[in-house]
Amino acid sequence: MMELQIIKVKTLLLGLIGLLFMGCYNDVEEELYPTVNCNTAGMSYSTDVVTILTNNSCISCHNNTNPQGSIKLDTYSDVKIYVDNGRLFGSVNHDVGFKSMPQGSTTKINQCSIDQLQAWIKDGALNN
Repeated sequence: MMELQIIKVKTLLLGLIGLLFMGCYNDVEEELYPTVNCNTAGMSYSTDVVTILTNNSCISCHNNTNPQGSIKLDTYSDVKIYVDNGRLFGSVNHDVGFKSMPQGSTTKINQCSIDQLQAWIKDGALNN
């Protein structure tokens, strides 16, 4: 009877040790969701930036008709205001001190889109 209890205790301890090691597993986002073919060269406002803002519903919430938070992003001059003050990139990148966008989401837009916006901004945020 005593041997059976010892076997049960050993089995329980081995199970707990196994759970401890499994709890230390850490997923790396870049390894789980690699960015494939993210071209950041020669970003264009009219082709790339407008597409990113449209596909991520930025313009549907921030337009001349119904600008959420009084922020408009449906023209180049509107977008440029938020590029120049850092709010566009800070918001989509979920940087500390900026209101994270998309609003109500804990996840950012995809990393490739963020990298493309950043490249366009670093290249001077031209109206091209």
